[in-house]
Amino acid sequence: IAFHSLREYEPGDDLRMIHWRSSARTGTLMVKHTVITNEPRLLLVLDTSKASYEGDSFEDAVRVIASLMVAGIDKRFPTELRTTGGISASIDPTGAGKGDALDKLAAVQVGDDLGLEALPSFAARREQGVAMGIVTGQPHQDKALVVGQVRSRFDLVTMIQVGERFGRPPIAVPGVNGFNVATSTEFVRLWASRRR
Repeated sequence: IAFHSLREYEPGDDLRMIHWRSSARTGTLMVKHTVITNEPRLLLVLDTSKASYEGDSFEDAVRVIASLMVAGIDKRFPTELRTTGGISASIDPTGAGKGDALDKLAAVQVGDDLGLEALPSFAARREQGVAMGIVTGQPHQDKALVVGQVRSRFDLVTMIQVGERFGRPPIAVPGVNGFNVATSTEFVRLWASRRR
């Protein structure tokens, strides 16, 4: 556990966490806010490059990433949502920020961004305790292999491809768990079957 910041006291806070010196200075009870430094964290990335999608597959990708985000929140993992088009949102373990993230997902659109080629800029160093989940469409294999370039920076990387029409397996990226599904409904069935 490491010190993160000071915040105002809220009913139910542990009285041992009151920072008396700051409370005396401000005239308001202040408590130390701590974080668990080795707590699992999620980085969820949505590919918003229109080159990766056909038909309604982008809507399926948004549903998949929203489901992963809500699952992370339910497990109380700090979660960061990013899109390759530059949208970002953070959700803390209490769920604060969930509404903002869901609002951003509801309004997200495909565009002419770099797609998966933007991944190297998302994490400059090895992130301990961070699992990355990537949701994309059917990108060109060269773009998907960029995921392999950032794999070593994370404890676990999963790439979910949606919009598959021919039953092909996911693009093979060393060290990356892959799924290739037609729709978000198919992903839910496949995910549930692997968790049993």
